[in-house]
Amino acid sequence: MQEHLKTNILNFKWPNSAPTIYLTLEDIEGSHPIHKSKFSRQIKEVFPDADLSNKDQIFTTFTTEIPDAPSIKLNLVDGRELRIYKQFLKHKLRSYFKSKDYIVVKNFVGDVQVWMPSKKGNTADYNLYYKFSFKIQFAKLTDLPELIVSYDGTSKVLTTSVKDIEDSELIKRCVYGQKTFNYQMDLDTEEKQEFYNAIQFDQAYPIFNLSLARALDIPIEEPIRPINKYQKYVALINNFATNYLFKEDFKVIFPFKTDTFIDVPLNRINHIDPQVGLLEFGKDQYGNKKTHLVPKKAMNILNPYRRPNNQNIKIFFICHTSHKDSVLSFYQNLKEGVNTEKNYYKGLEAYVNIKASSSKEHFIEFTNENDPIPEIVEKLESLTFDHDNVLYAAFYLSPFDKFTQNPEDREIYIQIKELFLNEGIVTQVVDYEKMVVNIENQYNFQFSLQNMALAIHAKLGGAPWKLAVTDKKELVIGVGAFTNQGENRRYIASAFSFQNNGLFRKFEYFDQSETDLLAGSICKAIRDFTSVAEADKVVIHFYKEMSYEELKPIIRGMHTLGLKIPLYILNINKTEAEDIIAYDLNWNKKLMPVSGTYIRISENQFLLFNNARYPNSQRYADTDGYPFPIKIKVSSPYEDAFEDADVVLELLTQVYQFSRLYWKSLRQQNVPITIKYPEMVAQIAPRFNNGVPDDAKDALWFL
Repeated sequence: MQEHLKTNILNFKWPNSAPTIYLTLEDIEGSHPIHKSKFSRQIKEVFPDADLSNKDQIFTTFTTEIPDAPSIKLNLVDGRELRIYKQFLKHKLRSYFKSKDYIVVKNFVGDVQVWMPSKKGNTADYNLYYKFSFKIQFAKLTDLPELIVSYDGTSKVLTTSVKDIEDSELIKRCVYGQKTFNYQMDLDTEEKQEFYNAIQFDQAYPIFNLSLARALDIPIEEPIRPINKYQKYVALINNFATNYLFKEDFKVIFPFKTDTFIDVPLNRINHIDPQVGLLEFGKDQYGNKKTHLVPKKAMNILNPYRRPNNQNIKIFFICHTSHKDSVLSFYQNLKEGVNTEKNYYKGLEAYVNIKASSSKEHFIEFTNENDPIPEIVEKLESLTFDHDNVLYAAFYLSPFDKFTQNPEDREIYIQIKELFLNEGIVTQVVDYEKMVVNIENQYNFQFSLQNMALAIHAKLGGAPWKLAVTDKKELVIGVGAFTNQGENRRYIASAFSFQNNGLFRKFEYFDQSETDLLAGSICKAIRDFTSVAEADKVVIHFYKEMSYEELKPIIRGMHTLGLKIPLYILNINKTEAEDIIAYDLNWNKKLMPVSGTYIRISENQFLLFNNARYPNSQRYADTDGYPFPIKIKVSSPYEDAFEDADVVLELLTQVYQFSRLYWKSLRQQNVPITIKYPEMVAQIAPRFNNGVPDDAKDALWFL
């Protein structure tokens, strides 16, 4: 069936006459700043006696007249004045929703976000709000102005005011009137001090956070994730547009061309051939290569590409005393398979093609579930391991799930992972409560066992599959990040893959501020690769837009090495907070575009859909997920880098291929491992007490 792709974009008309705005050099009541980057020739001409080169900003009241003040009629062809027009429209947008008594804030990228009160989902402890954001752009996808309407999720605003909360350290963001503020903000300016001093605590209401909820005994529910995010997202933005945007008073500001979201222009849509995502698995007994597109299906009928480099693998368990009776039944299921009519997991050896036995002499039990480390350390010191001949994997049966209330309980697994990694032993966590439930439901349990077997195989040094299409000799370097919300600190990590098969090579990790060290590690990877192979190009997958300061030492390093090969930077963003998406109206109301679809949304910027929906596929299982697209911006420091028209397709294809190399689960990922793996390292490694051992930096222990 022919696809029919729509976006979350509304077209509105250019004004019949551009607005006239009033300008002032002084910050007066009701004025708004215009940054110096928007100082056009017209602005400079209306202030002939002022030296604007020394000013960071001037001010405007937009269309509200200022007596005796200069004014300009905006020239919407001039790029700087077009940005002022955008600022004017954002002001009108904010004012409109504020006049309707809604909460209006900036989202994390500075766009206007409106909070709509929910009619359902409220409790005695909090009120629920749906959040919608607006982004204004001009002639990016069409030849008209464009209003992007996105759904940003929900927030819960407590019904208990700041005045009635004893421990103020637990209070983070709050709603106050029609705005939000950070209760813990630095009071480092006079403006902030004045605002803080004016707050009426009985009228300020905290936004739900886990620590505060626990202190106030507010029930914490595991989030219910929709089976198909597209359906929820599209329904919400359509309802929001119908009820709030397609109204005559709103269309005075944004005169829509039609009261409907636009189709993606056909000349912006293209598709990557699914066959480039073909994966190679283990050869059969006759030495024939075996390939498949879908790992979930392939692993049931094919062997992994490469076993761990050790014939002797032993498994042992770490658990609380009260849970040791469950170890045997879990181990039997892991080793022998499940007892169910539809059996997709027939045991560790059958599934991942490795022999493994239990190591009973290394079994570790502890009695203090809240502080097991001293007991585990004591037991570990009394054990001996034959690392020369045996690979070990430890399964930790955790008494706590990831939603446990005490953050210290959640850190225990990290401590155990580090402890055993220092001993050269990889670990796999098992949620005890979920395991017990799953053992009783053997059909569901087998899918958890599949993922555990897959991850253990990779952690021990095996390669479940690799790319089958490997005609390029390119070094791909991925840089991902994780922000620790408790510390309000970001960590970055770089994962190196010596591409022509997509197999992982090595990683490092750094604090966000250590850009020189990051650049040095990237240059070292380039040097190591080019010393043994000729590279067609170097490609860096970066979790954000790479600044010139971050790029400069890499370019310098390539010059030092005498490399005259192209360098490409791909800024890869998940679109979960999602300014622009697309959806397919011609796929049984499931909406997700076919895998490999990509849409050019502006110059060298694309949406890429990575999922398990392939062309002509008749059936699609909800368990395969409905991932949103990723947004990719392609750039290069070299002017002639894009002279070859095919290079962009090659770079997008590479991202598509790398999204198929995830070995933590069988579910298709939308983000390539070049971003996903570093993010996982950056989430775990900084919480280690002594960092990652050097001999573990070429292993996938973090899966």
